[in-house]
Order: sequence, then structure tokens, then C-alpha cells
Amino acid sequence: MSTQDDAALERELDMLMVKAGAQVPPDRKAGIVAGYRDLKRMTALLRQPRTAADETSNIFSLKSYARSE
Repeated sequence: MSTQDDAALERELDMLMVKAGAQVPPDRKAGIVAGYRDLKRMTALLRQPRTAADETSNIFSLKSYARSE
């Protein structure tokens, strides 16, 4: 990330912290911003379109386990 991206990310985190009523100690801010950057990257990976075939519940069938009457 560029310095401009880092500054924008830090402003975004500052805004969220103010909104939440939380204060970040200055000596820990760099580490928290780095963690926030990684969290945003991981969240983007999770928010991908999925088909019904990708859902775990659609892969297995319970018919073989169900008792027939």
C-alpha cells in the first residue's frame, strides 16, 4: 500500500473508533492499523459470490442416515 492509502486507512479507522466511542493508545496505533488493514483484506476474500454447490449443506445428503419407516 502507498502512503496515501495508509493515511486513508488510518482516517477510516479513526472515524470508526470515534463512532464506537473507543480510544486507541498512540503507542499501539501502528499495530492496530496494520491489523485493520489485514482484516479488511481477509474480509474481501470472504465476500465472494458463491453458488449453491459451494454450500456445505448441499454437498452431503442425510438420506443414508435417516431411518425409513
